[in-house]
Amino acid sequence: MKILESQNGLLSNYEVYQHLVDQQKRNKSQKRRVPGNLATLRTEVLTYLREKPSPLAQQEKTGAYTPAAIIQLLEKIQQENFQSDLAKGELLSILNIRPDSTALLSTVVEDMEERFTEDEQNKLVEIIVETLGRDDFPAEAEDEDAMQSIENGH
Repeated sequence: MKILESQNGLLSNYEVYQHLVDQQKRNKSQKRRVPGNLATLRTEVLTYLREKPSPLAQQEKTGAYTPAAIIQLLEKIQQENFQSDLAKGELLSILNIRPDSTALLSTVVEDMEERFTEDEQNKLVEIIVETLGRDDFPAEAEDEDAMQSIENGH
């Protein structure tokens, strides 16, 4: 067997998540057994994708990530003429990380301060939050984090 094209396409975490969930449902409905190592791998990947800080951690409750939401995000980015300024890898990282602040966005977009004005950075974050939502941590979790920081002397 010969590989003709390597890395012809990239998958987002959502696409991997959705494929694994669909495959799991299909196998369950057909009462189909899968090899143990495949079941373990699927379980571990789904566990990783469902835990914080993954944006998919609350996917089952919020349903924020959908094919329509992803298309809408890319269309809004294109409407604002950001798509030509963002590399495919940066767009994929935006989908996978869902940055909800300019500080987090700067970890995804290389040389962001040189490539985008402050208004453009804020607009891009606004588009992401408007389309994919943001992590809203319960107030008690924030209080616990603050208490731990105080106790640790930070």
